[in-house]
Amino acid sequence: MPYTNRQDNVRKLLKEKSIDVLIVDDPINLFYLTGLDVSMGRLLVTSKISLLFVDNRYFESCQKQSSCKVVLSDKNAFSEMLINPEFNYLKTMAFDSENTPYKHFIELETLTHQLKDQTSGRCNIKLVPLDNPVKWIRMIKEPSELEILKEAANLGSRGFDKICTLLKVGVTEIEIAQELEIFWKREGAKTIAFDPIVAFGANSSMPHYKSSNCALKHGDIILMDIGVNVSNYHSDMTRMAFFGPPPEQISVIYPIVQRAQKLALEICKPGTLIKDIDATAREFISDQGYGEFFTHGIGHGVGLEIHELPTMRYQTALNANLELQPGMVITIEPGIYLPKIGGVRIEDTVVITPNGHENLTNRTTDPVII
Repeated sequence: MPYTNRQDNVRKLLKEKSIDVLIVDDPINLFYLTGLDVSMGRLLVTSKISLLFVDNRYFESCQKQSSCKVVLSDKNAFSEMLINPEFNYLKTMAFDSENTPYKHFIELETLTHQLKDQTSGRCNIKLVPLDNPVKWIRMIKEPSELEILKEAANLGSRGFDKICTLLKVGVTEIEIAQELEIFWKREGAKTIAFDPIVAFGANSSMPHYKSSNCALKHGDIILMDIGVNVSNYHSDMTRMAFFGPPPEQISVIYPIVQRAQKLALEICKPGTLIKDIDATAREFISDQGYGEFFTHGIGHGVGLEIHELPTMRYQTALNANLELQPGMVITIEPGIYLPKIGGVRIEDTVVITPNGHENLTNRTTDPVII
């Protein structure tokens, strides 16, 4: 089963780091490792066994579906497990330092001290922080995950097609976003991946603009950054449309962004450094005189979250020297944003393959002319 294999990958990580058990509390990581969509639970992965603690809301359903042992969680269930002689081999316990709230860390720390005192030192467990241990495993997608991501990308692209049929004088950004969500739900989506960015005219100069009641008028450009959730996996794409002749400055920057994206995509293959993808697009845009107007990173990882590893922000050194590997799924989305005039962004989602990449966003990057 894929979930058993994923838990085994956690065990390999624990062995590498000489750790006996990992606590997993984050619902997204719980889903990845068990296939169970629960809002709250705790998975313990040891070198020998996996235990899932859930409350009464999920206990019966998880017992029927889980590939690992399910324990009914109550006030003492976790501590009783730790002091059970069967688990005497647990000496180091890792937790996700990014996703574990400080309050929960203090509770764990207090519990380990109490258990040490209660057992006269027999149960002496050291807490060890790990940075995103499951997310690093999730970064390389399995074939089954890639199939769902392709479904999400296809539905996302169909959503873009739907938007283009709705563009007319007087329609508002919010109306477009609402109709898009309805369309996706009718086509079997779980939900939207994020609030759609539908930006008319000068509103497109704001990369993370919130769609408003702004009405479409002749001469507007339209920026559409959209994504959908299919079976818990996400799509992400950005395209542009011209509702009549665009402003002259937009006509100038559009082919620059289009070329920058093409150059970045050309080096999306195993062995390329994350920082080199960003630098390729950024240097081209800078050479054209618009470097200061490219104000965000070249992209991000996509999967069970709309933003996940690998991180591809240019202003941070985090995994900048990480090499692309087969199975990574990333976006490539350069942009130029001219205040009070408008912006251009083109975004594709691609999967890295053994020989290069496959583009999941199967729509032309040329602007749609309405």
